[in-house]
Amino acid sequence: MNWTIRSAALAATAFLSVAATSEMTAGQFLSAMNKAESLGPAALMSSDVRALRAESDRVLTMYRADIAQQAKSGGPRHSCPPPQGQGKMKGEELKTYLTQLPAAKQKQPFRTALYDFMKQKFPCK
Repeated sequence: MNWTIRSAALAATAFLSVAATSEMTAGQFLSAMNKAESLGPAALMSSDVRALRAESDRVLTMYRADIAQQAKSGGPRHSCPPPQGQGKMKGEELKTYLTQLPAAKQKQPFRTALYDFMKQKFPCK
């Protein structure tokens, strides 16, 4: 019984520490993009690419939820992207944006960088 409690506590601690450190910085995301690009076709099987895709999916889901909530509340909106599936965002555009960020902004969470990019790409008029 005592072993079970300790195992559960260790698992919970591991989960919390992974969750707390799982958010990539803009610089880490850019480095991973560059590494994936250097792999060529082998990138499709890379765990790095899966991590990149998971992080971008996670952040885009948060972004869409935030925009939907802002639109629903009728308050000011962060940015005004076209409806999902109608706007095209190319990876090269994001990579160029991340590459041009100053060193200090490379240390910010990727989420913040993506939100700033979307505000620049889809400003509200």
